[in-house]
Amino acid sequence: MALNVSNSKMAAGSNLSLVTWNVEWRPTHSRQAQVIRERIFAHDPDVICLTESQADFLGGYGHTIESHPDYGYPIKGNRRKALLWSKQPWREVDRLGHPDLPPGRFVGGRTETPIGSVRVLGVCIPWSDAHVTSGRRDQTRWEEHGKFISGLGKILEAMEEPAVLAGDFNQADPRTRAPKAMHEALLAALAPSFRIGTSGVLRPIDRQSIDHIAHTADLEPSRVTSISEVGPDGQRLSDHFGVACFLSRSRPA
Repeated sequence: MALNVSNSKMAAGSNLSLVTWNVEWRPTHSRQAQVIRERIFAHDPDVICLTESQADFLGGYGHTIESHPDYGYPIKGNRRKALLWSKQPWREVDRLGHPDLPPGRFVGGRTETPIGSVRVLGVCIPWSDAHVTSGRRDQTRWEEHGKFISGLGKILEAMEEPAVLAGDFNQADPRTRAPKAMHEALLAALAPSFRIGTSGVLRPIDRQSIDHIAHTADLEPSRVTSISEVGPDGQRLSDHFGVACFLSRSRPA
């Protein structure tokens, strides 16, 4: 199946199509990866954020930037905790974000989109047991998660509009399993500039996601949809489902 990476929406200039998905380290040439790519590109995305992905997962199509490979665990092949893809080239690429941010889970850049130049940040926020019983084994539950949120807040407070934050937040919104303090910390890090456009139960899967797309106040989601993680043979493509979102400008540029 040929992947659709055309610039057909560029002339319309009304919506930014964005997809995010944690693909659970699926090998680039696996059958699961092929189906995931087909489902992603069916949305004709302008920007993609993948987490827990192979660096070459999207092949030679478009333009890709990735987080640093070292996120505190043994480096395996070309795994990346976060990567961003765009139809258009990236500039102002940033793989650090902020010195307080735990490494290897952040990548940012600026790219041209149908709604103009947009700053995009891709993240994979640590899960609750990061570096607790594996990795460095020097953290308590939710500690690494909290450190990342704290560092992320320092990045977002200085972010200019328009901007998008996408990836694996490892929290649902509204809150489900995360401690109340951790959820409040996440919302505080996003406020006042960012809001989560993928909150609540997402159709057609009818479940909440921990993979999210957040955006500055000058943007608004015109359509949000979930992408099934169940393959045509009934097998799971990933332990996460995908999320697609169309963003438009809520006020003139």
